[in-house]
Amino acid sequence: MSEQEQQRSREDLRHEYTEVVQNIRHYSNMRFVIFSILFAVMGGVGIVAFSKGQFDQHAAVVARVAGILVIFIFWQLEEGAFRFYDHCTKIAAELERLLGYRQYSSRPVSRSFLPRRYIVQRVFYFLLTLMWLYAVLAVPLER
Repeated sequence: MSEQEQQRSREDLRHEYTEVVQNIRHYSNMRFVIFSILFAVMGGVGIVAFSKGQFDQHAAVVARVAGILVIFIFWQLEEGAFRFYDHCTKIAAELERLLGYRQYSSRPVSRSFLPRRYIVQRVFYFLLTLMWLYAVLAVPLER
């Protein structure tokens, strides 16, 4: 390979690395946005589902079912964002090896007492689902 082709390849790698790092930032931020919007939507659905006398009984039933669906949808969005974030950090580490960088490839190992974040995330969504199911079954509909 000529020197010009090697330089072009290095520039291509740098460009790809830049794109991957931007994707990492995007999906890292996306996870917080998903979490924030989840609570806003669940608050609205919860008001319709459990308010006393403000909404029609049929709306309350629909909102209670919608609450489960909303949790599932946001859980899947969060899982997808995490998978893509994890994928991009692995690609970034590979590109760093080729480019001689070390931002992602030399990240310190977490010393947190908590389990890995994807386990915490799944436990959170599972407990939120159980809480919502309990509320749906335990709180009677207004008559």
